Amino acid sequence: MKTLRVIIFLVLVIGVLPVAVPAQQKMKLGENAALRYWSAFAQMQDSAITDDQARELKLILDGTAPYSDLKYKELVEKNRPALETMARGTSMPTCDWGLDYQLGSATPVEYVRKALTLGRLNVLYVLHRAINGDKDGAARALAAGMRFSHDVANGGTLFASVVAKQMLANHLRLVADLTHFEALSPAQRSMLQQAVAQLGTEGLDWRANVKRELDIPRNQDPRFPHGLGPEATAALARIAPAYVGVLDKPATLTELQQMIAGAPPSLREIIPNPKSVVDAKQELTDKIQQTRSLLQ
Repeated sequence: MKTLRVIIFLVLVIGVLPVAVPAQQKMKLGENAALRYWSAFAQMQDSAITDDQARELKLILDGTAPYSDLKYKELVEKNRPALETMARGTSMPTCDWGLDYQLGSATPVEYVRKALTLGRLNVLYVLHRAINGDKDGAARALAAGMRFSHDVANGGTLFASVVAKQMLANHLRLVADLTHFEALSPAQRSMLQQAVAQLGTEGLDWRANVKRELDIPRNQDPRFPHGLGPEATAALARIAPAYVGVLDKPATLTELQQMIAGAPPSLREIIPNPKSVVDAKQELTDKIQQTRSLLQ
């Protein structure tokens, strides 16, 4: 009799699960911005930006070269559907790229490269709309680009952070350009203020991404088919918290650099330069503060 009750209980539970679990999954997936961004990547057309174009875009953003709408408007219009899909994705509450870090350094990061292309296209899109008198559209695209840039680093490593930092810096430069050359309406200014405020003080979660970066060698990393080894493992255990700590206390950078220099060569070669990370974090923090002040 007891066995029969257990069987009946299991049948009832199994019968309920197929209904309950998909409903929960559907709710979570529907709120995931990363899925919209993947759709936007799929919609990109003729979107490869050459090295020369990337350099020209940097000059445009630096104010040392003019933007030519005649040159870029066809590329931008072809990619308008992708950019609008991306913008809709930025309204989603969460962004989870679903990365599997058990793969170690072999974890796919192609989404970051696609995001960089889409981010550059969005910069051109903002310029295209602004130069054609659509300031509302330019402000919306600019706000969406900042949120998208932030989301690119979500759950990622330092590679994603460095790319996201550059994308954010590009969009923040455009805020200065629009504010300087165009009279923004109160609504447009408020939209951009909110977008910058959502970035917080530092723009990205540098600490979480550093932790994730330094945790990769502990997984089944193809670079270490036989594991790190006891000496490298011990060194990494000392370096990892010090690396995270230097983000809050840059004065400890010299001490951290000495720790890295004393680590086994196999480990030392794969640890990102901490000074570059500290500098990038500070540059973005300063840019956000400057932009926030500009929009007051």
